[in-house]
Amino acid sequence: MKRIFLIIAAAFALLAGQSLVLAGNPARQEGSARLSFDVEWGYDATLINIYHYNYMETTDGFRIDEKAARPMYYSNGHASAGITLEFARRWALGLHAGYAGIQQRTRCFPLSLRATYFMDSFFEDGAFAFIEGGAGIQEARRNFPAFGRIGYGYRTILDKNCSLDISGSLRAVYDHPMIYDVSIPGYIPQENIRRSDALYGAACISIAINF
Repeated sequence: MKRIFLIIAAAFALLAGQSLVLAGNPARQEGSARLSFDVEWGYDATLINIYHYNYMETTDGFRIDEKAARPMYYSNGHASAGITLEFARRWALGLHAGYAGIQQRTRCFPLSLRATYFMDSFFEDGAFAFIEGGAGIQEARRNFPAFGRIGYGYRTILDKNCSLDISGSLRAVYDHPMIYDVSIPGYIPQENIRRSDALYGAACISIAINF
């Protein structure tokens, strides 16, 4: 996961360098390649948790192997800032960094790459679809959860240099969380954990301002 994070960070630096070139080009025309910046925030509802835990109990020393897919509902949020290169009228490629919740006890700082396709063009009102993937650094410990997101939205042009995006999406996060044991109560020590794999599914609603 750390390698994924480093690759996206390198891509972020490359796109940022390209942005300086485009920003300094006074000959940009509508419909040609252009650079935009955006801020996004939204609501995330975690709806399902699929996990496989294998660990030694701290009290009795028994080995526990637990697999389950359980529905859940937990409210989270996300906020990010991004740099996006819009090109060929309908395509955009952006890098985003921010802060997001995964589940009740897990927060992270995600870094992702997002590809967007506009049904009409990026400088007109209209619908768009996107796919996004990346990794994050957990707030509480040095772990790198990977995630992917797919969504659909609508862009409203506010003026020549500003637009508003509203979108809905589905997100999946793959993580190796700490295991909470209600019988202690507390977390299982790391040295007692043999396996901790979890997949979280969430539905997200987002709003973004591009400028």
